[in-house]
Amino acid sequence: IESSICQVKATVMMYDDASKRWVPVGSDVPHFSRVQIYTNPTTKTFRVVGRKLQADQQV
Repeated sequence: IESSICQVKATVMMYDDASKRWVPVGSDVPHFSRVQIYTNPTTKTFRVVGRKLQADQQV
């Protein structure tokens, strides 16, 4: 059974090798997301899920 072990409100960024800088994921404008870390003790795995805090809640 999987359970959430923590959650934060954050701006999700990715490193762009071409420009050598961090850029917001999905657009040029940073947006806040709710990022959660889930764990499954049976399989000893973790999963990270981020959802935009906008109406579409894009994952």
